[in-house]
Amino acid sequence: MIQRFTNAPIRRKLIWLTVLSSAVGLLPAGVALILYAWSSARDASMRDLETLAHISADGVTAALTFGDPSAARETLAALRAQPDIEMACLYGRAQGATPFAAFVAGASQCPARPGDPGVREDLKRLVAVRPVMLGDERIGTLLISQSLAQRQRALTAQIVFTVGILAAAFVASAAVGWRLQRSLTQPILELAQMARSISTSQTYTLRADRRGDDEIGALVDDFNQMLEQIAQRDLDLQATRDALSRQVVEKTHANDELETAMLRLREAQAQLVQSEKLASLGGLVAGVAHEINTPIGVSVTAASTLDNRTQRMREDYAAGKLTRPELERYAEMAVEASRIILRNLQRAADLIHSFKQVAVDQSSGERRRFELRAYIDEVLLSLAPRLKKTPHRIEIDCDEKLSVDTLPGALAQILTNLVSNSLLHAFADDRAGVMRIESRIEGRDVHLRFSDDGVGIPPENLPRIFDPFFTTRRGLGGSGLGLHIVYNLVTQMLRGTIRVDSPPGAGTVFDLRFPATLP
Repeated sequence: MIQRFTNAPIRRKLIWLTVLSSAVGLLPAGVALILYAWSSARDASMRDLETLAHISADGVTAALTFGDPSAARETLAALRAQPDIEMACLYGRAQGATPFAAFVAGASQCPARPGDPGVREDLKRLVAVRPVMLGDERIGTLLISQSLAQRQRALTAQIVFTVGILAAAFVASAAVGWRLQRSLTQPILELAQMARSISTSQTYTLRADRRGDDEIGALVDDFNQMLEQIAQRDLDLQATRDALSRQVVEKTHANDELETAMLRLREAQAQLVQSEKLASLGGLVAGVAHEINTPIGVSVTAASTLDNRTQRMREDYAAGKLTRPELERYAEMAVEASRIILRNLQRAADLIHSFKQVAVDQSSGERRRFELRAYIDEVLLSLAPRLKKTPHRIEIDCDEKLSVDTLPGALAQILTNLVSNSLLHAFADDRAGVMRIESRIEGRDVHLRFSDDGVGIPPENLPRIFDPFFTTRRGLGGSGLGLHIVYNLVTQMLRGTIRVDSPPGAGTVFDLRFPATLP
């Protein structure tokens, strides 16, 4: 019900409010009038009957005193002038079953006993009981019964009259409400229709007509003022939209140019990264070539010495000058020369094998299963020529049986760049430093920790160390791509994470985590 009233049109709401207000005001008044009429009629009837009983009791005193029933009946018969009197019964002192005298209209009968004095109301009648007094002595009792039919008819007429008046007032208030709601709702409905038209057509130049100086007129003025503001804002918005469209076109051209520049920058960056990797591989080749030159040179010298002594031995044998002591000295020299040649050639072979494995892994980029500790040793062996020129050393703490299935080339490049970064930045004061490589298995991941005890990284540079081309040693051997390559290899190739920690003056720690088996 409340929902239906809430959703009803405003006209119907005003009519209902007027009708309900009239009903709420008139209904209690009508009920009060009816109750008052009933109460007044009841009180009047009881007073009238009590007065009639008093007069009648005084009239039958003489007849009752002298024991004259006929005189008493004549006196009571005078009550026939009252059409509502049903009966009048006069009882003597004994108050037996038979009254002393009585007047009965219709089929009514006097009761055996009159009851207590006073006026009482039964279902359809009023009964008045009055003692008959002679001086201070009670000589009898008079009972008069009056029908309530006439009073009920009068009360019904009063109710009908009251209801008629209330209905007429209700109809009049409804008519007045209907008349007034038109003057109230018509401007509001017109304003609502105007709002719908503006909402549909998006035409903010329309204006509502003002019909009065009341609150609705003020609402119309506010509505028109709002339309003016909306129209002005619409114009401003259109101007802003046009300006924004021009800016979008300009930004689009700028973005196209920027995208082209970014593509060129990425290509240049990729070329620089590849150049960095090739430069790193070239440095590795140069270092290994220089390192191999020493054992090869020693082996050549020992072989040349052995060849010369062998040639002289053959000449002495052919001339018959070969003695036993000379043969023994030749044999000792040959054994020593052979040992020197084998030891140096084995060292050269190890260097070549290490270089070949690392170079193939870096160039091919293929995954394979390998022992992590052995492979770290191979990478560091290929870096031995660079480390020999410095007072620094590398310590390794890794389980000999730790096996991984990943990209060895990426791992070799990561270790090479981390070692190169420490050699270039950590030990700027040429003091002897220590680099440490630790690795252990944690669940399904490998935790590889590379640290040095160098000067560390300034706090303001920590957020940028993995950015491309960021370096503090530009012109002194730093390209700004070493750690950027490390970051890309760890996160993209090895599918891992890298984190750096460098307390001021306490060295630098790189924590790498990557799957032991590459997904």
